[in-house]
Amino acid sequence: MKKGRFLTRVMTLVISTVLTVSALTGCGSKASAEGTDNTNSAGDTITVTFMNQDETLGTATTTSGVALDKSAYEAFETVDGAEFNGWFETPTYLESSKKDPSVDTFTKDTTLYGDFRSTNVTEDTRKWYIAGTSTKGTLALNNWAASLSDEEKEQFELKATGNTNEFVLTIDLFEGDQFQIIPDWSWDGQKGFGKFTDIDESQMENAGGLGGTADTSNVQVKVDGNYTITLTTNPDNAAQDTLSIVRNSDPLTDGAEVESEPFAPTEDTKVFVKGSWVADWSDLQELDREAGTNTYTITMDLKADTELCFSVFEKDEDAGVVLKEENVTSDKALLAENGNNIQILEDGTYTFTVNLDDMTVEITK
Repeated sequence: MKKGRFLTRVMTLVISTVLTVSALTGCGSKASAEGTDNTNSAGDTITVTFMNQDETLGTATTTSGVALDKSAYEAFETVDGAEFNGWFETPTYLESSKKDPSVDTFTKDTTLYGDFRSTNVTEDTRKWYIAGTSTKGTLALNNWAASLSDEEKEQFELKATGNTNEFVLTIDLFEGDQFQIIPDWSWDGQKGFGKFTDIDESQMENAGGLGGTADTSNVQVKVDGNYTITLTTNPDNAAQDTLSIVRNSDPLTDGAEVESEPFAPTEDTKVFVKGSWVADWSDLQELDREAGTNTYTITMDLKADTELCFSVFEKDEDAGVVLKEENVTSDKALLAENGNNIQILEDGTYTFTVNLDDMTVEITK
């Protein structure tokens, strides 16, 4: 999802991401959700459901706060042609959600997902890359998987290690950098913050993503460093893909600020708005340009909590320029402060005016 902070171009880079890709990468939304408290009282019956991907293996019952007897579910731990690696409360097998039903207790009905690793894994022939943005590191050139030569792409590729479907990249990352992992220089199959099964949240944080899901959220760097990213895949079951990132040392490069020049609109420059009114942020709506100016407007009926941002295109190709909350000059009282996208506080009809001469967004209701 495109979450790039810089509103300028890298001097040596020609940005040429096609329109359809931009619709997929987006500028992100906060990945948060509030659950309903269905906690049962002590002594209430609890049902634990055991799953293998989408297949229900069976159920077992106990009472609130009481662990299951192993005999109640051990038959579910055997699947032909696969090795069992534990039960998890998340279908992506996050380590933090791992449960031992014979020890751990439950206070509400729970679904557990078995991590069954096939003994015959299909070879992953895809190329995997880091895609992201930076103001002073090598990701500035990457600019969210912009149009690069094969030689330029190579520095962002996670290389096969020789172990089955294992890919690794070591790279300097700097505070404020944002990234995801993508296959074949495409956003179809992207892996964001929620896909990392091993990540130090004192060094990395969730910076928001499309559709309100952490799986497509950008990872934002909190601590400068030289990092190794390791990806292990199972093409037959993407839920079993694992990602980890480990800090090796301080950066090996100085991270000098990338020289840039202000974006200069032309007669072919267009501005589009996209947002959370569709789950994948794929609906791009074009703003009207005031004749003879670099000012663009659009009026929209929006629901409370809608998030949006503005993307700039040159001759129908993404120019790598995104305007978000930080570009709003008025009226910020209409917005929630989330530090990322423009988020509407209340239902209403809003007019947005984008001025590319000073890179500002004005809002009226």
